[in-house]
Amino acid sequence: MFTIHTSKEEVLNEYPELIKKWFEVANTLGKKIDEDSNIEFYYSYGSFVPKNTDYEDAEYLEKYEETLTLLYSDRLDFEISKIRVHLGMKFNNFYISDRMTGEVPNKIKEIVGELTKVKMMVECDHFDNEEVKDSIPALNKDLIDVIMVDEVLGDDEIIAEENLDTDTILDKISDSGFGSLSESEKEFLNKKSKDI
Repeated sequence: MFTIHTSKEEVLNEYPELIKKWFEVANTLGKKIDEDSNIEFYYSYGSFVPKNTDYEDAEYLEKYEETLTLLYSDRLDFEISKIRVHLGMKFNNFYISDRMTGEVPNKIKEIVGELTKVKMMVECDHFDNEEVKDSIPALNKDLIDVIMVDEVLGDDEIIAEENLDTDTILDKISDSGFGSLSESEKEFLNKKSKDI
């Protein structure tokens, strides 16, 4: 399960009746809480695997292989169908939570959407399915660390600074010239030269 903070406004807009009920519970316990109180809200979410004991290993593998051929919009629907979300409210030392039923909150959908893109990119890199690969929209760089994704997929254009070293970069210049360096590598060399 993953836990993320969400805004009071968002939760009050999406779940007004539930929050009203939680306020009533808190007030019956003497907490004196309302919309103006200093309240924190959290989503906890995770993906579940059906607990069907009748599943044979071969049947499970067949279902998994089917997901590998889904285009992005269908795959996202599938991934979201497996998501379970809990909403939690914290006010001072009072905490209440409940599993959400029905629609998955938009904030969670956005995160699952980006994670699905990454998962599909990795799968396409391994299974080389161009039709599926072409269906994947661009990553939202505000939600996903693109450098980390490129490292996983083996793209050498973007390299995390902690993986850079001067000798490797100098070897690359010697082999392919200065123009072959990525912006990250050039920036790394520039910083190193200033340190000397």
